[in-house]
Amino acid sequence: MSAATERGSGGWSPVGAAPELEEEDVCPSCGGAGFVRRPVRLGHPDFGKAFPCQCTRNEREEERLARLQRYSNMGPLSRLTFENLSPHGRSPNPGHQECFAQAVKAAQRFAQEPSGWLVFVGPSGCGKTHLAAAIANGCIQGGHPVLFMVVPDLLDHLRAAYRPDSEVGYDDLFEMVRSAPVLLLDDLGMQSSTPWAQEKLFQLINHRYSAQMPTVFTTNLELSSFDPRLQSRLTDAALSQLYYLESGPASGLSELDALKQARLRDMTFKSFDPRIVQVDDREELKDIENAYRQAMKFAQAPKDWLVIAGKTGRGKTLLAAAIGNYCREAGMQGVLFVVVPDLLDWLRVSFSPQNPKTFDDLFEQVRNAPLLILDDLGAQSSTPWAEEKLFQLINHRYNDLLPTVITTSVTFTEMERRLGTRITDPQASSILFMGRFDFWEKEQGAPARPAPRRGRPPRR
Repeated sequence: MSAATERGSGGWSPVGAAPELEEEDVCPSCGGAGFVRRPVRLGHPDFGKAFPCQCTRNEREEERLARLQRYSNMGPLSRLTFENLSPHGRSPNPGHQECFAQAVKAAQRFAQEPSGWLVFVGPSGCGKTHLAAAIANGCIQGGHPVLFMVVPDLLDHLRAAYRPDSEVGYDDLFEMVRSAPVLLLDDLGMQSSTPWAQEKLFQLINHRYSAQMPTVFTTNLELSSFDPRLQSRLTDAALSQLYYLESGPASGLSELDALKQARLRDMTFKSFDPRIVQVDDREELKDIENAYRQAMKFAQAPKDWLVIAGKTGRGKTLLAAAIGNYCREAGMQGVLFVVVPDLLDWLRVSFSPQNPKTFDDLFEQVRNAPLLILDDLGAQSSTPWAEEKLFQLINHRYNDLLPTVITTSVTFTEMERRLGTRITDPQASSILFMGRFDFWEKEQGAPARPAPRRGRPPRR
């Protein structure tokens, strides 16, 4: 018996979307699945959305759950729920546990309101399938039609549908899968890589990508190993959220992320009191209070760059951590807080000329983090190679205007010139001063200091 037959023993089969249905249960419009789709053009708000049919609106709760369960192809996986899922995974590694916990939160949000894509990457046994099954069962409980498919088995079913004696033709079967209101594809990448299989898989995923249909993927392969067409869609930050479980870039970044430390985790806007910062006079306190207000505005809608400058001990790190914690609490994915000297040490250690691919993947994740917080810029002591990597990082985010927060206690003239000109570009950055600080030390060639201000609010 194949894995698909075992997992599908709850009622789904490759020859129809809703087997074992009594005739009176079958709606002519939806074929028994309990939903219909409106014939609207691509781009219409209702394109790809499922709406309850007439037979669904009149059924009892237990009938509704039974129908959705038959359609789902869950079978024995119906036992895998959020209730019996370990909230921190199976790994004893604290970094892995933090990654898994974030993935669980994202999965629970998706199950409550399916939207966008979730991609879970990790080795066998790390809990990917349990996460996907818990999402499916959560969707069923919430009344959302969901279809769970193991990718190698799906392709076997599609091949079988070509046979003349197949009860359901290939076109009908393929349309049913690609148009499922919510689709979960388990073990992506484990299929035999024939040109036909690769093309059918791309057609399926590309259709759901174009229509932005709710989809969940699990894979134990690095995404860089996929066909570039698939890779570009799976990693599109506008639609897809990536979670690495026990391996890959996110695990390495988890070890680097300073916000997981208990002290920084407790730094919030509520706990930050400008009055406890030691300042020389009332004017400096006003500067810090203004920086606090502008930092909160930035956290509510991260955009462009925010540079927080000032002497050591004025609360720059506290304010930057408050931004990061606020954004994470609001549900923003990909918030990364790194201390610059630690980042450069990590770059040196992780780079290997014999195996540069792992480093490239990790570095790419840092460069493209949706919100990157660089703490203590200028405190690093590094090699020319590490300095060049730091410039590549900052220059990339400068060119793409990716939301970035930078704290520093050095002046413009003490910075490496290429970094300084980008960080102080008024078209990209808002600079907040934590008290009296001569950031624009007078030096020939330094940019003219803007008109006196206590921080310029981020551009909107």
